[in-house]
Amino acid sequence: MNNEFYRLKTAELLNEILQIKTFIKNHNPTIGVLTEEILRKFLSTYLPKGVAIEQGFIIDEEGNLSKQIDIIIYDNQLYSPLYRVNDIVVVPNKSVIAIIEVKTTVKGKKAFHDIINYFKSVSKILDNRTKTHLFIYNAATTFKLNEYFQNYKHPGDYQKFDHDTFHYLPDVITGIQASYHLRKDHVVFERDMMGYTAYNYVDSTDKDISSLELFFKNIYSSIFNYNMEKIDSNFKVSRDFNIVNDSNLKSIFAIELFDM
Repeated sequence: MNNEFYRLKTAELLNEILQIKTFIKNHNPTIGVLTEEILRKFLSTYLPKGVAIEQGFIIDEEGNLSKQIDIIIYDNQLYSPLYRVNDIVVVPNKSVIAIIEVKTTVKGKKAFHDIINYFKSVSKILDNRTKTHLFIYNAATTFKLNEYFQNYKHPGDYQKFDHDTFHYLPDVITGIQASYHLRKDHVVFERDMMGYTAYNYVDSTDKDISSLELFFKNIYSSIFNYNMEKIDSNFKVSRDFNIVNDSNLKSIFAIELFDM
């Protein structure tokens, strides 16, 4: 798939959002559900087989359940949902390759701070190898995002992100309208810091590479690396999932039928 394909697909996705807003006005929950479905359909069509792209919840081995997640990309060859009702699933955290929080738009710092708090909550349930993504159709500029990050209210006196709080922020933030693809990175400009960087590329015709293309290739890479991990001899041990059970054996009963 070349750069022109992604430009056309970006226009198509944004046009679908516009159609939704034309017919469904003043009902943001419904608009939100449909925008999630548009992205799920795109990913389901073009990502490799062997993974499922669904919505629902993630559970860890202690039985802790996450908040609802817009898009869960998980291995459905080795794992199946622990629970399913209609199109909502509950899947084990070790099966999850990536999650995506989808927003039609983010209006103001409070809305963005709510997103940070959402990722903070979900990160407690995720396996530490799971990649986290924030996908915004009509995104604020990177200058606004920087302002929202700087104004985030931390608990306690220290009002900066640090190594402990940085890990629960989304690994990738992609904006489609106001195109950018921010990834967690080691930032070296005025001083040595941690944060996000966005690399802007052009193709052979000097046209900008679509942020949708960078987003898709990032997801694709996560799935490829996960599949390569399956070759490793330690895969079974590291991906084994068993919810902790405190039950104690009470008795054993048997029916004896014949000698061996």
